[in-house]
Amino acid sequence: MPRKAQQRGKKKMDPAAMEYYFAPLEGNTGYVYRNVHYRFFPETDRYYTPFVAPNHTLRFRTKEMDDIDPAHNAGVPLVPQVLSNRSQECLWAIRELAQMGYKEVNLNLGCPVPTVARKRRGSGMLKYTQELDAFLEEVFEGVEGTGTAVSVKTRLGTDSTEEAEGLIGIYNRYPISELTVHPRSQKDMYKGTPDYDAFAAVLCKSRIPIVYNGNIFTGEDRDRLLERFPQVRKIMAGRGVLADPALIRVLKGGPALQKAELRAFHDALLDAYKKTLPGTNVVIGRMKEFWHYTGTLFPEGEKLRKEIRKARDLGAYEAAVRVLMSSVPMNGSYSGQ
Repeated sequence: MPRKAQQRGKKKMDPAAMEYYFAPLEGNTGYVYRNVHYRFFPETDRYYTPFVAPNHTLRFRTKEMDDIDPAHNAGVPLVPQVLSNRSQECLWAIRELAQMGYKEVNLNLGCPVPTVARKRRGSGMLKYTQELDAFLEEVFEGVEGTGTAVSVKTRLGTDSTEEAEGLIGIYNRYPISELTVHPRSQKDMYKGTPDYDAFAAVLCKSRIPIVYNGNIFTGEDRDRLLERFPQVRKIMAGRGVLADPALIRVLKGGPALQKAELRAFHDALLDAYKKTLPGTNVVIGRMKEFWHYTGTLFPEGEKLRKEIRKARDLGAYEAAVRVLMSSVPMNGSYSGQ
């Protein structure tokens, strides 16, 4: 569809009035991180949990239960995410989550990790359209009348985004509350750029409210998206927010992240991990994940970032962070690599 035709009659929304969601990343955005992040950056409209994966035992794993426990998420606007390709196991999880007080559950049809996709779960399920259709039919029949909203997070294919047209035809058959679209295929992982043409086709044909997800790392990225798709009202960002925890505030027109603010956020997160995680090695490992993304804000500090990666005890770790934060300018941005 020509770009002018896409935009005709579509007034671009004030970016500050849009809704912005924080995408889940396993090992990074658990309840400890979410609580600290929301305390410092309450502009986030909605968080999603890393997926829970119900199985034949019909029990949540201890780690999953810790993460979705309402007592661990008090006051945080949270939607739990479920990864499954078996409708009965999925329905069990949805009912359990509803009993905990969650009003919405998100189905993960977007995870591109090969170990997940090979089992026909996440975005690996998308090429098996008959199975996908049957799964969604049974899930939506099972939740009918319960008052639980079911949203979906999807990629636009397993092998290629050319699968998008068939997928949107399936999704349109069901009362999906929101469809979050990452316009890459499973095989793309995070390489290259999102397929805007495939996304345009989905926007044109979808009967479901659409949330855009993919490569939103700066305000300029959001502006380029809205230039082509002024009808977008909701955006989900993940890696960009992990790199710059103030990103959603910036997207809403607020001030940029300051180094002192980042240091306070880091220290609060480290303290929270010390209180909740089992052992120093686990704490250091989780903080190294933090710097995998946030370290890109310090492009001139590669030597000190290496010292952080090499740290084997908290003393060495904290010393490297202290020097980095005090001596290296914060003037970089995340590029998605």
